[in-house]
Amino acid sequence: MFDCVIPAAGASSRMGGFKPLLPVAGATLVEVSVRSALEADCRVLLVVGHWGKEVAALFEAVSYADLRQASRIVIVENPRWEEGMVGSIQAALPKVEGAAFFVSHADMPFVAAKDYRSLASAWAARSEAAMPVAAIFAAWDGRVGHPALLPAAWVPELLALPPGDRLRPFLEGRERVLVETGPSALRDIDRPEEYQAALRELTQDGKDVSQAKVVL
Repeated sequence: MFDCVIPAAGASSRMGGFKPLLPVAGATLVEVSVRSALEADCRVLLVVGHWGKEVAALFEAVSYADLRQASRIVIVENPRWEEGMVGSIQAALPKVEGAAFFVSHADMPFVAAKDYRSLASAWAARSEAAMPVAAIFAAWDGRVGHPALLPAAWVPELLALPPGDRLRPFLEGRERVLVETGPSALRDIDRPEEYQAALRELTQDGKDVSQAKVVL
């Protein structure tokens, strides 16, 4: 499989607290996101910044020891995390290996391993047919979402983007393929009400909803 860049460095301003450490389904948001990528056999490049030590500490647990030793989880520090998402992605790019790499997010707990595999299959099919390289996106009803699978050939151009730039303008006008993976492609968690809804869906009995609190 491919590397998967997961930025978890921002301050989560719209949530009013730090999203990656929010408890959900017996873990945290960032762990749920990382585990889906790992289940799809990805190597995860987890980018940390704000509360970086606390996020990194999650993956120092004994349960992750084998994955760390196998370099399946690589912590990447982004000291310039305040400059935005592109900067966090850029921090991981020098470590990317292979012909393509995924980009996903730490606040998308509904993205599943099968979604990564669907995109990887689309990449393999294009490669076998000798088609031009393209960005392959998870989508729902034609709307572009995540994860995204980007050609490693674009890394030099991505690294050249100025601080504070956005990824979407860079990708517009380039070859792209949409793979319908369902509503999970668009479901991120930005606000408290979205978090509460996710808790109800991801927790079997929903009993921990009232006890879950934003980590400030």
